[in-house]
Amino acid sequence: REEDAGSLLDEEENRKDRVRILLDRYGILFRELLLRESPAFQWRSLFRTLRLMELSGELLSGYFFRDIPGPQFTSPACFRRLQKAADDPPAIYWMNATDPVSPCGLTLERLKDSSLPRRLPGNHLVFRGAELILVSQRFGRDLSIRLPAGDDSLVPALRVFEHLLTRSFHPLSKITVETINDEPAARSDTLEAFRTRFDVVADHKTVSLYRKYA
Repeated sequence: REEDAGSLLDEEENRKDRVRILLDRYGILFRELLLRESPAFQWRSLFRTLRLMELSGELLSGYFFRDIPGPQFTSPACFRRLQKAADDPPAIYWMNATDPVSPCGLTLERLKDSSLPRRLPGNHLVFRGAELILVSQRFGRDLSIRLPAGDDSLVPALRVFEHLLTRSFHPLSKITVETINDEPAARSDTLEAFRTRFDVVADHKTVSLYRKYA
């Protein structure tokens, strides 16, 4: 019936719009990535639409990243960006553990034995390209720094704490670091890197970071 056909087409267009929203958020889509989404945005609700969008040329399907089972979908524009990014020097960037693109909580075999923190708002990740170089838990109380003290990437990796101290919405007055790599923070050989960006007050165990004013 014409009325029923129109309704089905409208619903399919709605599903395509959901796929486009997800692509804007993630860049690439696969089943495990969508487990945390609401039912209308999950893999089982959109897989047929993904295949139809692939057939129409709007999406590409392939094996873009290792250790992800099953098909992966992306747009031609994102695929070109991924190819270009492979030739660019690795950038240093950070994210909250609850960010949509955060790998925390993904049910992938490769991540099961990793040291990713729980998906909580007080946890943060710092990457150099695809390499995880710093993990901050409980708003900086426990740090895992995966770089030697003199590494050139260490100081830029600390920008996440500048954000926490200077953000416009509820900035922290200070960050108290209790442990660095499972040792008392005050004993860490990375403190000189912190002093380049923060006013640092250390006692016999903890280190307090304050915003540095010019």
